[in-house]
Amino acid sequence: DKSLYTGSHADGKSLRERTESRKSTAINAILTPDGEEATPALLKKVFGGDLRQAFGDYCDKEDSMDNKYFTKLAKDCGFIGGGVKEQDCDLAFAKVKDKEARRIGYTQFLQGLVVLATKRGMSLEEVRERVSSSQGPILTGTVAEKNKFHDDKS
Repeated sequence: DKSLYTGSHADGKSLRERTESRKSTAINAILTPDGEEATPALLKKVFGGDLRQAFGDYCDKEDSMDNKYFTKLAKDCGFIGGGVKEQDCDLAFAKVKDKEARRIGYTQFLQGLVVLATKRGMSLEEVRERVSSSQGPILTGTVAEKNKFHDDKS
């Protein structure tokens, strides 16, 4: 019966208040392979600023990274394989980004690397070494075969 609906819930909080409090619970917490929560302070301690250059190389002239380049970095650094697929990169990206955002910042990038490291079973130091030794996006392409109808300029 809609006439009894008052707009409040049993706990007295509105729907917006309930969803905001749900975001901050430990259910969505990102855990390191050691089982610690990946707080920004812990990420700064483990990674420092070592990965800023690699982050900037994959950002495509922006100050934030999209899913395409996050997956590209994972491929180039060898995170794909060993139980980790491209879909896992997509899920890691979705887990760390803001709800309606399409791009992630540096801290979220580090959290995404922690999610991938946990999935792969790697230490955070190994992740830092792989990403910091990255030379930027590895671009591969194909070379067209000769075609006498197109290449003949006579």
